[in-house]
Amino acid sequence: MPPPWVRVMVRDLQDPFTHLAPGLPGGIDIIDLANIHSCPFIATDDTGVVFPDGSFEINGRISGSDIRGCNLMA
Repeated sequence: MPPPWVRVMVRDLQDPFTHLAPGLPGGIDIIDLANIHSCPFIATDDTGVVFPDGSFEINGRISGSDIRGCNLMA
């Protein structure tokens, strides 16, 4: 569960301006309102689900996405 100042949302993979209801899989978007010195809005290339209680699960990368971050399989 993220802290209260962070929101995790799921966007439609075909229409990035459409956010999906809790429980539906899609691309992960993160809003971090405490991140004042850089970009607080991140549209990741990860797929996942946000649950009604605000917790979330990452399921993997969107097919064809670049490998980023700490990936031991790279």
